[in-house]
Amino acid sequence: MVNNSEIEVKNLSYKYRISKRINDKNELVKEYKEALKDVNFAVTMGEKISIIGPNGAGKSTLLLNLAGLAEQRNRSGEIFISGQALNDKSLYDLRENIGFVFQDPNDQLFSTTVFDDVAFGLINFLNKKKDPRGQDKKFIENAVTGSLKSVNLCGIENDMPHFLSFGEKKLVSLATVLSYNPGILFLDEPSSNLDPKNRDDFIKLIKGLEKTIIVATHDLDLAYEFSDRTIILNKGKIIFDGSTKNILKDREFLEANNLSSPLMFKNMIPA
Repeated sequence: MVNNSEIEVKNLSYKYRISKRINDKNELVKEYKEALKDVNFAVTMGEKISIIGPNGAGKSTLLLNLAGLAEQRNRSGEIFISGQALNDKSLYDLRENIGFVFQDPNDQLFSTTVFDDVAFGLINFLNKKKDPRGQDKKFIENAVTGSLKSVNLCGIENDMPHFLSFGEKKLVSLATVLSYNPGILFLDEPSSNLDPKNRDDFIKLIKGLEKTIIVATHDLDLAYEFSDRTIILNKGKIIFDGSTKNILKDREFLEANNLSSPLMFKNMIPA
């Protein structure tokens, strides 16, 4: 374990099992597709990192592995969270300090009201700790209201998540994890479908959180504004790990790896 690191990834590889039909008899065969290949990096407490890369680079797969949400039997290598190896025995305890916001909020929101969705994780967290606040309705109400206010959504506690806009669902999904105050956040494409004001407010919010945050994103402007450090994946491998400001100004490198320059630089960087 690297000194002072909150997350450490050592020689991580991951394979998906896929099925396809072959020959004239249309027989089904199972194969494996390697999504991550020998990934290594460490993250210090409070660090904010962007993970970028073209479609299929392995960004979401990496986040799912870090959060313990991927099939561990398809994984090789080691992941350490707060100094503890992530495995079947430690998984549930380690998840208590991890918040994960999915790319599609419909994978995360399942209750009939926004209030119930935001309160769900908090109540489970408190009850597992045998904290009496898990039965304190006023405490739960205040926590839910505060979490929604932090993402710029007020007065929607009784709304049905199904009828919210996609962008609003994304913000509610973030509120569901902020409610129980985890120290580590993994956010998968968090700015997609946010209008300009909510996007700007969102970036300010996550920049101000005293948490370790890893964002997987196609939004290179978000990466530039949010993080000092960027990891670039391509075909499951890390091809860059360093200064966000420097790499996102390197148009030649970005284009060679099927990435566009941030919009703010498109008219500033010579071709």
